[in-house]
Amino acid sequence: MSEVTEKEQQPVAVGKKLYVGSLPYTWTVEQLEQLFAPYGRVSSTAIVSDMVTKKSKGFGFVEMDTPDSAQKAMGELNGKEVEGRPLTVREARPNMEKRSRGEDSMLHKKYEYNDPSGTDTSGRSYGNRNGWW
Repeated sequence: MSEVTEKEQQPVAVGKKLYVGSLPYTWTVEQLEQLFAPYGRVSSTAIVSDMVTKKSKGFGFVEMDTPDSAQKAMGELNGKEVEGRPLTVREARPNMEKRSRGEDSMLHKKYEYNDPSGTDTSGRSYGNRNGWW
C-alpha cells in the first residue's frame, strides 16, 4: 500500500456559482463572460430567457473556477453600473422549487371538497370536482 501524501489530502478548490441580476436585456453570454474575466477564469455563463419570447429576463449566472476569484468579482461588481443599471452580484442560491419546505407547506397539501349532501346526481358537472369554481 502506498502512503497518502499531505498534498493529496488537501481538498480540491471547487468553483463558485454567482447570481448576476439587473443585466441589460440586450446582453449576451459572451459580454457577461468578458465582464467577469478580469477577476479569474470563468467556467460557465448563462443568461436566463423567457421560454415563449426567448427574450432575456435580465439576470444570469456565472461560475468562477475558484472561490477567491468569485469573492473578488462579487466585491468589485456588486452595485457597479452597467448601461445605466446597477448590477446585483451574489452567491447563487438553490432554486426555490427544489428547496424542502416541510410538511405544513401549502405546496404539499391537496384540498378536496367532499360534501355528500351537495353532490349533483343528475350527471351534470358544475365546477371542478374539488369544489373550486
